[in-house]
Amino acid sequence: MKLRIIVLCIVIPLGISLWACQAGGTNREAAGAPANTNAPTKVESTAVKPNIDEIREVLTAHDKALNDKNIDALMSTFSTEPTTVVLGTGVEERWMGPDEIKAAYTEIFKDYDAGSLETNCASWKTGGSDDAATMAWLAASCDCKDSLKGKTRTYKLNVSATVEKQDGKWRFVVLHLSNAFQPPVSK
Repeated sequence: MKLRIIVLCIVIPLGISLWACQAGGTNREAAGAPANTNAPTKVESTAVKPNIDEIREVLTAHDKALNDKNIDALMSTFSTEPTTVVLGTGVEERWMGPDEIKAAYTEIFKDYDAGSLETNCASWKTGGSDDAATMAWLAASCDCKDSLKGKTRTYKLNVSATVEKQDGKWRFVVLHLSNAFQPPVSK
């Protein structure tokens, strides 16, 4: 008797499961569609993918505004979305949204002499975009030089970013700048 109950407890749910999984289901729109073969398919896009230099121009515009200490030009390289974020090296270096980002750069402007920032990201940089040409990314290792109170400093930065096409212009939605934990070398 116990064996019959156990067998029924296994067979009945198994039978219901098999019946429920049969073709036809409840999705009438998909009933005539071919079964999912899990084969990758490529969605054809009519959007023209940007070249990598177009994406890198956002970083160039950012660096020029940073060198000039031009907060308005610098902020124009960022999305105005409240989820836009800038990350630094440490965990406390996270600024989200235009107000926090602007406040962070206002403080950063105090850390070097205007017109002294030079960045050379030629040693390594890459990037790409999605098929719809609305999102893109870049990464670079940059040799940097600036001065503070006339004293030259050199340092390296790693940069990674995600940019989004907004109103016909690429803008940062994520920017991550990191350097060594030791301070820049002063000469």
